[in-house]
Amino acid sequence: MRTPRRTLLLGAGGMGMFPLALYLRGAGVRVEAYDDTLGEPMRSKLESVGAHVLDEPCPIKKPDCIVRSSAVPPDGDMIRGLSALGVPIYRRGDFVAELISRKRLIAVVGSHGKSSVTGKLIWALKQIGFPFSYMVGASFRSAAEPSGSFVKSPWVVMEIDESDGTIEGFRPWITLALNCDWDHVDRYEDHDGLVRAFSDLFSRTSKRVILEKSLSVKGSLCLKKYCEVSFFRGTKTPADFNEANHRAVEAVGEAMGLSFDEVDFSLFPGMERRQEVLFEDESRAIVEDYAHHPTEIAAFLEMRRKVFPERAMKVVFQPHRFSRTRALAPAFAEELSRADELMLMPTYGAFEPYEAGGAVENLLGSLPPRLRESTGVFEDFHSLSQAIGMRSQAGAPDQVLFVGAGNLTKWAHAFASLHCADGTEADAFGHYARPRLSESTVFLENHPIGSMTTMGVGGSAKWYAEPVNKEELKTLVDACQLFGLPRSMIGRGSNLIVPDHGYRGLIIRLRGAFWDSIEPRTEDTLIVGSGAKLNDICKFACKRGMVGFEFLEGIPGTLGGALRMNAGAMGWEIFDLVEWVSFLMPDGRIMEIPGCELEVGYRFCREAYDGIALRAKLRAQGLGTHTEIRKVIDEMFRKRSKSQPRQASSGCVFRNPPEVSAGWLIDQAGLKGEHVGGAVVSDLHGNFILNKGGAKASEVIQLIRRVRERVKDSHGLLLEPEVNLLGESWNRYLS
Repeated sequence: MRTPRRTLLLGAGGMGMFPLALYLRGAGVRVEAYDDTLGEPMRSKLESVGAHVLDEPCPIKKPDCIVRSSAVPPDGDMIRGLSALGVPIYRRGDFVAELISRKRLIAVVGSHGKSSVTGKLIWALKQIGFPFSYMVGASFRSAAEPSGSFVKSPWVVMEIDESDGTIEGFRPWITLALNCDWDHVDRYEDHDGLVRAFSDLFSRTSKRVILEKSLSVKGSLCLKKYCEVSFFRGTKTPADFNEANHRAVEAVGEAMGLSFDEVDFSLFPGMERRQEVLFEDESRAIVEDYAHHPTEIAAFLEMRRKVFPERAMKVVFQPHRFSRTRALAPAFAEELSRADELMLMPTYGAFEPYEAGGAVENLLGSLPPRLRESTGVFEDFHSLSQAIGMRSQAGAPDQVLFVGAGNLTKWAHAFASLHCADGTEADAFGHYARPRLSESTVFLENHPIGSMTTMGVGGSAKWYAEPVNKEELKTLVDACQLFGLPRSMIGRGSNLIVPDHGYRGLIIRLRGAFWDSIEPRTEDTLIVGSGAKLNDICKFACKRGMVGFEFLEGIPGTLGGALRMNAGAMGWEIFDLVEWVSFLMPDGRIMEIPGCELEVGYRFCREAYDGIALRAKLRAQGLGTHTEIRKVIDEMFRKRSKSQPRQASSGCVFRNPPEVSAGWLIDQAGLKGEHVGGAVVSDLHGNFILNKGGAKASEVIQLIRRVRERVKDSHGLLLEPEVNLLGESWNRYLS
């Protein structure tokens, strides 16, 4: 295969795909990348090397080929849609095998431990200045070490994954085999099937096969001497695996004619999620490890027992894949029995469908009696953290070990953040979220937000953020859910009053190029970001001769707020224009919902309250000339100027009762000009309360209460607020 000039990578944030993106960019390939679960820091890393991150699986330029991760189904809608481009579509492993077919490949294989050993080998080769390209399926703990790189050299170092069958396409120069425990039971019916896959790879190896000594007696066909075979000494006990990994790296160096004698391996930064200590003090250690096979679990737990022999070992385990859990349940239970306390999380299926036989509950019956009764399955982080307890509750020193894959890594880091913040959930939120956000995202603590509203009253928010894209937004929403932190959206701050004591949660504001975009889709439709100002949408539509947007002129808000409140004026509402809205839902899914299917009412949209509007497709009511549309806008502006004040306010305070306007009721009650401190009822429109300067939120609230009581006394009608009170219920102040 010739190196392509342009590629589209699907599932680009995966730990196999991301290093490939780095390799291709280093080779000068134009890379467009899509992943519907892409997050930080992965997105920023892709963009920093010049990859074009797509928000839809639609390439900007026709690629020479498309590469998909194994998590992207070959028969799914995404692949069917892209097939029309008429370009080759590869699985990641098949593509890489062809791409590097003329290179001298140093391949690391094994049922487990591949990433740790490959990472250490890459690091050692760099220390001695050896030129080579590489890809490794995990992140280095040091930000200075990328997980993929291309240099002009005949040598490539990478781990070969046996899980999807693409191992069959590789022809290494040197193969290092760490172990051969039965795994990926969805592909290999038994241990012999896995042995055959490894043996076939050995037969295609040109220079040397390097084996852990015990593999020589496990029926490996490499002993037929297809090439040179050498051995390295493995572990005497499971806990010695770090020493065995070191010997494996040295064996590869010897096969290449290189020496690592001058390399100080104690400086190796290690790989993320591999024996990673997240928190440690005199009373507790919190450690995460990706171990997802019984042999790995045994090694990790035995190693941790040696580190702290006197400390209670509390293990949190999440199985990886239903097929593996079903096949190896007794072995999992046996190794997990090393724990003093055990807590389980639901099986992470990856891309496998749910299988009852692979549910984590199936481990319980094989546990010893001392654990069987006390072990529970936890489906939310709060319950798990309560079950483990904080240091002050734990008594004797202990170590909490998070083992496995899936949500577990988020929960491990969240639990460590609670300890770094001394158990304060609002502070733990900041500790957890900050490293998961790019430098471009505004993220501030104790930030004034009252001044950001059109009323201009109120205090500060505990946290304030302006995410630069939807991935950062998802990170913030997910962190709020983890720590039970309230969150609220703010656009231009119209229709909102901030209490003087502020807001104890997170305020999110969608600002910047990603959110403010207004783009034509057809001659009569626009795709609009939820952060776009309504006035800007009106102007854009006017220039294109699009009728129906005129009423947006003068409404001081953004599209996101307008959708949430079904904003309207002059007899029009925003949902008169909506064809569909894309929402980030509470469960993390992004859903595109047609306007006709949304639950919409007066100043209300259910989906916009439950989720967060990301963007919408708006359709004009027809086409006209710029001059004609401009006349309508100017006329609406004149009507507003005559009937509505332009001073600082939150817009209309009260909902209109049936068949009568709240403004007329307030006027008839003689309340125009009524004031409390700096808050005053407008002389121009009674349903507006103005901040004449220096008003406090408490004064605005007191005036709202007074107006409401006077209208009730004079007309027998109880006005209901239309304006929102951030983080509070009006019932507290008006009942």
